[in-house]
Amino acid sequence: MNAALEVVSLSKRFGGLQALAEVSLHAMPGEILGLIGPNGAGKSTLVACITGVQRIDSGAVRFQGADIHGLPPHSRARKGIGRTFQKVRLADSLTVYENVAAGLSGSWFVNGRGWFRTLGQLSGRAIHDPVARALEATGLGDFTHAVVKSLPFGRRHFVELARAIVAEPRLLLLDEPATGLTDPERERLARLVRDIAARDCAIVLVEHDLQLVSRLCDRVTVINHGRCIFTGTPAAAEKDSDVVTAYLGVNQLTARGGDEARD
Repeated sequence: MNAALEVVSLSKRFGGLQALAEVSLHAMPGEILGLIGPNGAGKSTLVACITGVQRIDSGAVRFQGADIHGLPPHSRARKGIGRTFQKVRLADSLTVYENVAAGLSGSWFVNGRGWFRTLGQLSGRAIHDPVARALEATGLGDFTHAVVKSLPFGRRHFVELARAIVAEPRLLLLDEPATGLTDPERERLARLVRDIAARDCAIVLVEHDLQLVSRLCDRVTVINHGRCIFTGTPAAAEKDSDVVTAYLGVNQLTARGGDEARD
């Protein structure tokens, strides 16, 4: 089976800062890969490079065996890459249904401009049916017509998740999806992530809740100071001296992450 995602020797520099240096990883269909590391390690920069928000300096990003270097973010979305953001990005004045439907266009990937430009080319059922499935999967069926700004924080997270999965992506990148969720919402999130992976979707989970990572992930890749220092099972990561040192000598892989500053 071919990898859904391959990152090969990827490097990215911002002026004098080497944000990523020769990072390599892969995610298989149906696999949940945890991407973890201390604050400022480069995790979100790597997600930005995979999704095309940031241009890479060297290396390669391959999706389903094809090099996607140079493709803009919306083209990557239309090829089957979904994502969520560290800080939830929704159109607050639109309904839950409208926000989720925007995921069918791919143009929401960077910002809200022109979200519905391509939706007019689809028939009513071509929009309604996948949106209804995404709303049911995320437990939002009773909030279809609610305006997003009226929703509590945790529910807004699930609206963004619904938008990310509405087009049935083959690769889903989740950037700290558990931030600010209650314990019951974390359980819902965990069940949803497992269900998505069971459909042969590769998932890359960036998360500070390391207890959640240990429960959910098949493998983890750990980066520190922009370099990959470990890839293996969560259990093996707990015992790896480089990983423990990266977390300031404290084995946080069995403790819930706090409200640290984001990288």
